Amino acid sequence: MTLTETAQAADTFDLTGRRAVVTGASRGIGRAITLGFASRGAQVVAVARSADDLDETSRLSADLDGAVFPVVADLCSSDDGPAQMVARAAELLGGIDVLVNNAGYDNEQGVDDTTTEEWDKVIDLNVRSQFLLCRAASPYLKDGGAKVINIASIFGHVGTREEIAYITSKHAVMGMTKALALEWARKDVQVNALCPGFVDTDMIARAVSDDATAKYLRRMTPLGRWAQPEEMVGPAVFLASAASDFMTGQALIIDGGYTAQ
Repeated sequence: MTLTETAQAADTFDLTGRRAVVTGASRGIGRAITLGFASRGAQVVAVARSADDLDETSRLSADLDGAVFPVVADLCSSDDGPAQMVARAAELLGGIDVLVNNAGYDNEQGVDDTTTEEWDKVIDLNVRSQFLLCRAASPYLKDGGAKVINIASIFGHVGTREEIAYITSKHAVMGMTKALALEWARKDVQVNALCPGFVDTDMIARAVSDDATAKYLRRMTPLGRWAQPEEMVGPAVFLASAASDFMTGQALIIDGGYTAQ
């Protein structure tokens, strides 16, 4: 590859001027993606329920090339909540080029122990809010060249015990990703899913605090460890940038080899 070709390849990952919305941005993968986008020049509306945690995300972005605008919102408060948040984000940014549906909730229970209320809580945040956000963002995204990144999971591809609501929700996210990708393909909007394996976030903190479970997760992951949230940034930048312009309706699995077995 020549120097010119190398420079052109590097430019395809540039996010300068891109206007992004990232939900669940107050911690974990959402915070890492928010800061990763801003470090590459994007203007990012960071969405979460916790004002204090969002302020910390914003503080960490202070010296980056892009900018972070914290917006406090509860995506499950009402049908209008996601639409109002999207309208606010579009007002702050002057439009939306990238939507990252990251907010999620896990319920580690099997079918006999999962109440209807708990089932609804998981499905409402993990699936329904993503649908409402995509629908609300549709007019902005269809300006062309936009990207939707649905944060799914390896458990949108495989199953495990005692997590029926979460696994159902992530399989639904994969179906929605494919359906939207086909629906919006001729509008030059790419819709893909980022599917992490085990990542060092609050969602698995309880599991890895138990030595036996931590050893099991390491043994089940060929790389022998779980990921750090920052290891999701590169894949997310790829999906948000021109580098993935011919990729849509796909799942990018980042799991240390878990699903290769």
